[in-house]
Amino acid sequence: MGDLSEHWSNKEFACRCPECKGEYKVHLGLIGALEMIGGHFRKKIKLLSAFWCDAYYEKLNRSGRRSFHTMGKAVHIAVDGVSSQELFKFCETVPELRGIIFYPKENFIHIDTRPGEPVRLVKEGNDYLPLTAEKRAKYGL
Repeated sequence: MGDLSEHWSNKEFACRCPECKGEYKVHLGLIGALEMIGGHFRKKIKLLSAFWCDAYYEKLNRSGRRSFHTMGKAVHIAVDGVSSQELFKFCETVPELRGIIFYPKENFIHIDTRPGEPVRLVKEGNDYLPLTAEKRAKYGL
């Protein structure tokens, strides 16, 4: 039993850096989406990365770019026994998830509850590229 939902507690979303001592933010729409994903696969979702405090984000050397992790609207996830391709495809059916990024080498996906039009990307090297029909075919998406 979690304190945010049936399966999630706030400590699971806390920043893991030593500077902020467990600071966290989490968007409730993201919690609902995670519950839906876990229910679909009937497995516990592994949160690989959730909220990033400002100090941690600066250490990532990404301070010039906007991150939904710093707003509590993004997580990196994987599910044991479920391919990242299958996970990605299901996440595309979850209306709350506006941003989905496929990380083929890392074997996880990024999901977020950003506003606006849906965004689908793939990480290739250090680049985040639009998920075109060709890239979908290449990665089995």
